[in-house]
Amino acid sequence: MQHIKTDKKTHRQSLTVIINLLNLKVSSRTLRRALHSHGLHFRVARRCPLLKKVDMKRRLEFAKRWVHLPVEFWKRHIWTDEMSIKLYGTHQTQDLVWRTADEEFHKACIDHRKRQTNGVMFWGAFRWGQIGPRHFFDLGTNEHVNSTVYRDQILLGPLQDFWLESFCDVDPIVVEDNAPVHKKVCIPVRQSLGMECWQHPPNSPDLNPIENIWHHIKYIVTTEYSHITSESELQLAVNHIWDSFDNDQFNYLIETCRNGFKQ
Repeated sequence: MQHIKTDKKTHRQSLTVIINLLNLKVSSRTLRRALHSHGLHFRVARRCPLLKKVDMKRRLEFAKRWVHLPVEFWKRHIWTDEMSIKLYGTHQTQDLVWRTADEEFHKACIDHRKRQTNGVMFWGAFRWGQIGPRHFFDLGTNEHVNSTVYRDQILLGPLQDFWLESFCDVDPIVVEDNAPVHKKVCIPVRQSLGMECWQHPPNSPDLNPIENIWHHIKYIVTTEYSHITSESELQLAVNHIWDSFDNDQFNYLIETCRNGFKQ
C-alpha cells in the first residue's frame, strides 16, 4: 500500500509493474486479493479540470452560494454547452487508479486530462422535461468558433427560440460557461433580449449536467458507430442519438446537480 500511495504515477501502475518493481514473489491474483483486503481497488479516476488556486476559490464560493437551493430552482435552467467530437478515438481511454473509497477526490487520483478541442463542434441544450435543439457549427476551412459565430449560429438562432418557448412553462435562466465565445458581441445581444443568464466558474465543466450527456453520446458513437468514415456520417449519427432521447430522460441530472457542488 505504501508504494501505491507514493505519488500520482504509482496510483496508476498495473499489478505486473508493481510486482516487478518491488520484486515480489506473488502472482497478480494474490496481489490483487491483498490490495482488495486493504480497501484498494482499481477504479476509473474521477474527471476534474486542473484548477488554479483562484479557480478553487471561485468554485468553493459558488458551491456555498447555490448548493442549498431547491430542485425547483434548477428546473428553471436551460443547460447549454458545446462539445468537440471526431472520427476515430472519439472516447478517451479510461484513466484507472488504485484508490480506497474515500480517495475518490484525492488529488493523486483525479483525471486532469483536458477535453478534446479538435473535431467537429456540436452545441445542444436541455431543461427539465424537454430535450432542446442541437446544432453542428457551420465553419469554413481553418475557421473556429468565436463570439461572432456563436451569436449568429446559436444565440440568435436555436437558443433564442428555445428560450422563448420555455416561457410557456417557466421563467427560464440560460446556463453557459465562461468561455470567450460566450462574451464580446454576445453580451449586448443578451441584454437587448432581456435574457437572464447564469454562468458557472471558469474551468468547471463538471458543474454543468449536460457534460454527462456529452459522455453518453461519445460512448454510443464509439461503441455503435465505429464503422463510420466521414464527418457527414458522424453528424448524422450524433443528430440521430440526440433526437432519440426522451424529453424526460435526463431529468435526474437536474435533480442531482447539487451533488456536484457538494463535492
